[in-house]
Amino acid sequence: MKGIDGALKAVTTGGTVAQINELKGWSVEETVDTVEDSVMGDTSKTFKTTIKGWTATCELNYDPANAIQADLLIAETVDVEFYPNGVGNSTKLVGTAYVTSGSLSGAMADMVGKSVSLQGTGALTLTA
Repeated sequence: MKGIDGALKAVTTGGTVAQINELKGWSVEETVDTVEDSVMGDTSKTFKTTIKGWTATCELNYDPANAIQADLLIAETVDVEFYPNGVGNSTKLVGTAYVTSGSLSGAMADMVGKSVSLQGTGALTLTA
């Protein structure tokens, strides 16, 4: 897969997801909490997994006229779909998240950029 083919769709929860224009990149990180279950007599620590979680970020060229970018406001709940190989491919990660941060940046000889961080709430599902 080539990163250039990736895509991201989002919308405020309850609406219809649509592809985000001006997308430069996205990343998703899945984690799982662990608890130690070592007991006396063990010679090495042992652990059990507990609750899964995920976070994501996306980088965009800022476009205040883009309705999907407008949905990515702090504290909003959004439905998201991450496509590693483009929207024409059925492989995607689907979930619901809170927008936890957003920033704008600008520099000479560059587009104004928007960075958005998401905290997943509930499961992140892979469909293929």
